[in-house]
Amino acid sequence: MSAVESGEFAVLEGARPPAGRPNLRRSLRAMRQNAQTAFRPEDFSADIISQRVLWRSMFVINEPSAIRHVVLDNAANYNKSEVSRRLLEPGLGRGLLTSEGETWRRHRRIMAPSFDPRSVTGYAPIMTNLTNQLLEIWDALPEPRELDVSAAMMQLTLHIISNAMFSSDSDEIVDSVERGVGTYQTKVRPTLPDVLHFPIWLARLLAPIPTRIFDEFDRKVDRLLTERGKMPDTEPKDLLARLIAARDSETGGGMTPKEVRDQVVTIFMAGHETTSLALSWTFYLLSEHAAAETKLHEELAAVLNGRTPTHADIPDLRYTRMVIEESMRLFPPAHTFGREPIADDEILGRRIPAGADVLILPWLLHRKPSLWPDPERFDPERFAPERSAARPRFAYIPFGAGARICIGAAFAMTEAVLILATVAQRYRLHLVPGHPVEPQGLITLRLRHGLRMNLERRAR
Repeated sequence: MSAVESGEFAVLEGARPPAGRPNLRRSLRAMRQNAQTAFRPEDFSADIISQRVLWRSMFVINEPSAIRHVVLDNAANYNKSEVSRRLLEPGLGRGLLTSEGETWRRHRRIMAPSFDPRSVTGYAPIMTNLTNQLLEIWDALPEPRELDVSAAMMQLTLHIISNAMFSSDSDEIVDSVERGVGTYQTKVRPTLPDVLHFPIWLARLLAPIPTRIFDEFDRKVDRLLTERGKMPDTEPKDLLARLIAARDSETGGGMTPKEVRDQVVTIFMAGHETTSLALSWTFYLLSEHAAAETKLHEELAAVLNGRTPTHADIPDLRYTRMVIEESMRLFPPAHTFGREPIADDEILGRRIPAGADVLILPWLLHRKPSLWPDPERFDPERFAPERSAARPRFAYIPFGAGARICIGAAFAMTEAVLILATVAQRYRLHLVPGHPVEPQGLITLRLRHGLRMNLERRAR
């Protein structure tokens, strides 16, 4: 059965539990298997939700001014959550997602030039060239063409970040990264000892986390770093070279090989998965909303007239971007952010004790009826400039917010717009009849059953 009826985006089966009191066992099971099933319908309208897990206090902040307080106005009082660090550090090390304090600030300063507008412009040809190579593969498929679009987008964005990162060195590392990320998503999940903040040695004794998932990747990165270290100084041509050569604008220091490794794996995990998921959900939604798809095709014809888009076209691809933004509203790839207050705080009149778990969930925020009228409906026009300007600043946070907003946000949006424009000019994608579509909140918001779609070649 279609997830959309009469133009309304219906709640997908399994995405929400029945109304009623919070249930500890259900909540803990949801944390491990699918975070999206932990919330009741009434939670989407709440400004703040509090819950206790035995002796631990947990608060979900679901109101823009309160979110601003946590991530911007009083950000110095909030660290990344202990639970997220426990889950991510074994694989990612101390990259931007997990580091804190002066280490995080120094790495952010060093890495910022690699993701500034000029750098992103330079990556755009990689994005479109690899997308066109994918479309050539699709063209060669026998009729009827059918494939898992989520897997195809995962491969495409992985190759893009690989080429941007390693240039010609990229192909040999793609498979090891894909295996590692897929395993990490399913194997590394929060446990009760983690939620209760048991000492890390005891939590790992009771619930071990695989620590060798990225060993193959690490060996290849170590070899690349060694080889790059032997090369004469030249103008950095790819992201790896830029990270090696980059220096802190305040101290003049660079990053150690271990620090570069941690940033590389962080960029790989965050830099391909979130964009691929945003595109997968976008193709699904377009397949269910013919009017939006038609309007998208009209814009592509007017702006591009069949040619490959360039970075210079992006300002004119307004509706294309609006489609992606609305897709990320309904299905934010990064569905949860965790923080912990260093000292006691007060939010919306509620005392927040030091060390409590403070969660910010785009999955809830982006469907809050007071912020998004008729929130389940797919409506790209929500992101027309005048309507966006009327919303509170922190009502829409697909890339996080505040000082720790995703450093690769501009890269990701450029990539998503260029890929969508390139693919949609050549193909219409239709959900295979009867294929189940269910969001699964793991580290990112995945499609539990993949996304089987039929590919219809558009007339030139």
